Amino acid sequence: MKEVKIFILCAGEGKRLRPYTENQPKCLVSYLGKLLLQYQLEVFKQFNLKNITLIGGYRSDALPQQYPVVVNKEFATTNMLYSLFYAEEHMTDDGDIIVSYGDIIYHASALEKLLQSKDPCSIVTDVDWRRYWQSRMDEPLKDAETFRWDMKTRRIFELGKKPKTLEDIQGQYIGLFKISSTHVKVFKQHYETFKNLHLNYKNAYTTDFLQYLIEQNFPVFGVPIRNHWAEFDTVNDLKVKLG
Repeated sequence: MKEVKIFILCAGEGKRLRPYTENQPKCLVSYLGKLLLQYQLEVFKQFNLKNITLIGGYRSDALPQQYPVVVNKEFATTNMLYSLFYAEEHMTDDGDIIVSYGDIIYHASALEKLLQSKDPCSIVTDVDWRRYWQSRMDEPLKDAETFRWDMKTRRIFELGKKPKTLEDIQGQYIGLFKISSTHVKVFKQHYETFKNLHLNYKNAYTTDFLQYLIEQNFPVFGVPIRNHWAEFDTVNDLKVKLG
């Protein structure tokens, strides 16, 4: 049986979460008495997922050492996508690959739906995003990103851009996606091309690359959920209850 490999992105400094990130990465910030990373690890344990790699950067020495840690030493001048592909040699096609941001938590039902998906690229998507965003901020349009898809087939044709109206947002990518083992090789090949085409690739967001994949006709599909997750960008997010 093919083993699912999980990569958790933990490299960011989390400046907007200070003072909680003065001496530790965002994933080790506590929410309701538990570390953000611990929430994720407990969900993975429910599905007996043990092949977990942490991709660190800022204060990577504070990450739990019972898991392999790949360190992006350029974390201060690069972005999330670059950190992810620091672990490229571990992205083998002998199993599906799950990528999770380190500053999010989610219910086991979200992961279960992702694991059940057979699509080449599956992106967990909150279709009831406005309710959660309104609990976090006064003007959701300022922070949310575009997300447009065919609601019948679930195939995504745009995400990660700056929305002009609420109609540009049919859902929100939560920071959790899966690449099928059958498409891992092509996924990595596209990144090599992406790097050659974008001089500033070191500062690209993961959504920039996902949008590039969409434009190259790489099959990218949404896995719809309704809340039951949270992300932590600011101190105020620590006060919001999980939807």
